[in-house]
Order: sequence, then structure tokens, then C-alpha cells
Amino acid sequence: MNYQQSADTLERILRLVTATKVMRIDGYLFSHVFLTPENAVFVRGAVWAYTALVGVDAAQLLGEVAVHCGRKNLILPGIMVDGPVANAAVAALGSLDGTAALDQLRRVRGMAEHRTFQKSVAAALDAAAVRSGLSREQIIERGVPDHGLDGSGRFTLQLGPDATASIAVDADGSADIEYTHVGAAVRSLPAALRNTYAADIKVLKARLKEVQGTLRSERDRIESILATGRTWPAQEWAIYYLAHPLVAAHARRLIWEASQGPDGPWVAGLPEPADTTAHSTRRRLRSHDGTAHEIPADAVIRLWHPVRATVADIEAWRTHLTDTALIGTAYRQPFKQAFRELYLLTPAEEATATYSNRFAGHILRYGQAKALTAARGWSGLSLGSWSSGISGEAVHEFPGTAWRARFFLEAASTEQSGVAELCATDQVRFEQRVGRVWQAALLVDVPAPVLSEALRDVDLFVAVASIGADPRWTDRGDARHADYWQEFSFGTLPESAAARRATLARLLPRTRIADRVEIGDRFLRVRGQLRTYKIHLGSGNVLMEPDDAYLCIVDARSKDAGRLFLPFEENGGVLSLIVSKAFLLADDRKITDPGILHQIGRR
Repeated sequence: MNYQQSADTLERILRLVTATKVMRIDGYLFSHVFLTPENAVFVRGAVWAYTALVGVDAAQLLGEVAVHCGRKNLILPGIMVDGPVANAAVAALGSLDGTAALDQLRRVRGMAEHRTFQKSVAAALDAAAVRSGLSREQIIERGVPDHGLDGSGRFTLQLGPDATASIAVDADGSADIEYTHVGAAVRSLPAALRNTYAADIKVLKARLKEVQGTLRSERDRIESILATGRTWPAQEWAIYYLAHPLVAAHARRLIWEASQGPDGPWVAGLPEPADTTAHSTRRRLRSHDGTAHEIPADAVIRLWHPVRATVADIEAWRTHLTDTALIGTAYRQPFKQAFRELYLLTPAEEATATYSNRFAGHILRYGQAKALTAARGWSGLSLGSWSSGISGEAVHEFPGTAWRARFFLEAASTEQSGVAELCATDQVRFEQRVGRVWQAALLVDVPAPVLSEALRDVDLFVAVASIGADPRWTDRGDARHADYWQEFSFGTLPESAAARRATLARLLPRTRIADRVEIGDRFLRVRGQLRTYKIHLGSGNVLMEPDDAYLCIVDARSKDAGRLFLPFEENGGVLSLIVSKAFLLADDRKITDPGILHQIGRR
């Protein structure tokens, strides 16, 4: 068998692997993976043999093998389809030079969910980084695809002499398809054109999905940088953030800091729109007071984080971003930055020294908590009635740093399947990597951005997954955790809710219900025409005066609330929920839902 025959045979084997699914025989699972251990060893050998024979041209198929084998097993979702084969494929990709292998590693990185697989992808990227002389983070940002969009964030397809269809990335970071016909913008093309160019439009819509996926992943990637304190030379920042047609949609709405010389101060501002091309000779950041700061050619750039700012600066940025809505230049940030909650070390945490109990003692819905931790990059959480599932942890490593956080949880109850139904929260601990070993760290030694970002994530998990956030929990007829539900629903506010109160105090005076609402320590009080209501700023749950009767509202849609400008996209949506309930209850005579009317006392 000659070289080409060998390569072709190996390619057929690997393509067969990517097409094979988990099998069942006579209703029983034949194997928890689609390959027996012996066959998995053979396929791993085929991966490396194919890589050695084909070289850089093997990247595409290796990426397909890694993606297929690294996905969740649909029958046993706690494991991958085949971890050893997936790890071999990414290791082989890491051994290859060239952009094709890096593109595939970035693709695999975007879908990797399992902790061990994430480590394999990270190791492969590190290996590629060593050979290229770049860091893992530089490799990732240099490979963000532009999907063919030009510098203005558009990709245009000509459909005959009189029509076009374009993918357009808007200033708010969204993307959609725009049509023109005979020189004018139209909502839809004539039927004849749609039929004639159906195949082209289908391809364009597929490209739109890719663009939207990249916009989402880049938003998450940039947000993760907040914890790292990473810096860029000014020119590098301009090329990969301000001038990239997709990344720029987020970067231009964020606050950045530039160093004014080696020993100079840091100045903060939003990038000037006219200065955001890669080849611009002039770049400036415009501060909240309108001052334009020139960025020196030798400047170092970093993302602004409120943990490093003064209270006055934070308030000034929040006012500026809110006020821009009134003049039609709304800077809706891609994620909370100016309005970001801060989690500073408390005296209690200084006393415990190595762990935080700030979020201990909460009861969470396990399925939702596991999904949230995975979505925010925390891995390893697995709780149930099996011997090792009584207690567990979610772990988050901060890219580009030597730090990781560990959030401990315990199963509180299990479903019939054995998987946890509820879980109880415990400590948060931090560790620092020294060489190849993780060592326990004192909280006072954890960098402020790392501490704040980790605790912010844990607060999000609690706020969203807590049984106290479920307005129908008390209807279950189950007295378990009733005291906890009551305390979470209407008790002391966590940091996220305190920040929510400040945001509402800034926004509500500009609405039509301003004269019917007032903000207290824990509640937003709403005067309706039938009753007066108290919306808890932590859970969004509602009490009715004068007897504090509980009002269960599961759905609170309001057109007016939807038009209220929020200067950021909020994970969890509790702020939007509270605003919607406030608008609904302020006009309670217009409520038509019989369940709500029955509780209010109007039948």
C-alpha cells in the first residue's frame, strides 16, 4: 500500500468515526461510547498516523473528529461521546503548524463543555502558542473569523441587476439581513426574486447564523477579560478590537483605559468612532465629561473595570451612559461594565481568611444551577445519589491568569433518576497555580478583579437558580425549605440587588409611572389603582399592602417596560422582570389575567 492509499484508508476510517452514533441493542445500551476501548485505541492511532502522513492538510478532518467525539453523549450526558479520541484529535491539531490547525482548535474550543476536554484544548493551544511566539489569548483573538464582512460590518450579495441582500452588523452588536430593490430598502424581496435566488439566500442565512454565533462568543470572551487585567499595545488593540468588523461592534461600546506614557496615569473613555480603523493615525478615548484623550503610540490599553475606579467616576459613567439615551445616542453596552456589581472583601471574609461564606446556605434548583455554571465557564459540577455525588464543586479558571475559583455545593434532594433535584451552596475558595500545582490562597492575596468576578458569578447562580426566585414554589404543597424561600423572596438584598436598586433609581424617574413608584431599602413600592404593591429588588416577588399578602405573577409582559432603555444586557433578566411588574401593577385596572385579578381581590 503506497502513501496515497494509506492516507485515503485512514481518512475513510476517521470519516466513519464522525458519522457513527451511540448504539442500542435490544433496548439496552451496548456501550456508553460508540467505540469499544480496543477500537478507541485503534482510532487514536489512526488520528496520529493520518496527521503524520497528511500534515497541515489533516486539520479539517481532525477538527471534525474532535467536535464529534467531544460532544455530550446523548444517552449519558455526563460524559463525552469518546473522550480519548477527542483528546487525541486536539493534541494532533496542536502539533500542526499553520492557520488551518489554529482555526480548528478555536472551533473546538467554542464547543468544549467537559472540563478535561477544555484542558486538552487549552494545552493544544499552548503548544501552538509556544511555536508561534504568541500567547494563547493572542492566538484566539487573531483567529476571530470575519465571515467575509467588510470594515463597516457588511457583506453584500448582488441578486440580479436591481436587488441586493446584505448581512449587516448594527451598532448595538446585533446582525440581520437587509434587502434593497431598485435602489430602495425593502422588508422582503418580490416572490420572483426570492424563488430565483433561493439557493443564494439560503447560503446567506447560514452565514448570518455564523455571524450571530461569533458575535455571541466574542461578547462572552471580551467579558471574561475583565477579570484578567490583560493589556495590549495600542496598535494591536486597534487592529484586533476596533477594526475587526465583528469584535468592533462590542469594543466600540465599552470603556477602555490607556496609559499616558510608561509612568503616566491611566485615562478612561469610549473609543471615538472616527478613530477606529486599523490604519488611523489618530486615536482618542472620550471621557464621560466629553474630554477627548489622545492615545500615545506607545500606550498600553486595558478594559476599564469599576473595581479600579473611584465611586465618583463610576457614578459619572453611569449617568453618561443613561443620559445618552435622551439624545438618541444610546450606548447599550454588550454586558454590564459601568453598571457592574462589585464584590469587595468583607471583614467576615478577612476573618475566615481562606474561604468566603457570603453565598452559603442557599437552596438551588440543581439542573438550572448546573446549566448556569457551565454557561459561565465553571466546570465539574455533578451531584446525585451516587457515592461521589453527595458533594461536589464547580471550578472556574481565569484565562490568562494563574488563578481559579472553587464553588462547593451539596445535593439537598434527588430525583427518581438519582440526579440531584435541589442543591445547597457552601464555600467559595481560591487557588493560585505555582508551576504545575494549584495551591490554596488567602482571600487578601486574590487580585480584586478576580475576586469580584468570581463572586459576581456565584451571586448570579444563586439569584437565578434559587427556589426563592420561583414565584410558584409555595404552590407545590411541599413545606421543605419554606423558611428559606420566604427569606430569599423578601429578605436582605445581595450585592446584585443593591446595584439593581441604584439602576432603578436612575431610570424610573424618566418613565410615565414615576409618580407612582418609590424605592426603599428592599422593595420597589408601586401604587396601583386597586392596591399598593411591594416588589422585592432581589427576587422580583411581590407583596400587597396592607397585609403583605403574596401576589404570584409568573408572566409580566409590558410594552412600556420593553421600550425602557437599559444601558446594558443583563444576565438573568431580574431587572427587566421588576420593571415589567412595575408597569403592569401601576395600571392594575387594565389587568385581564383572572389568576392575578383573583389574588388582588377583584373578580
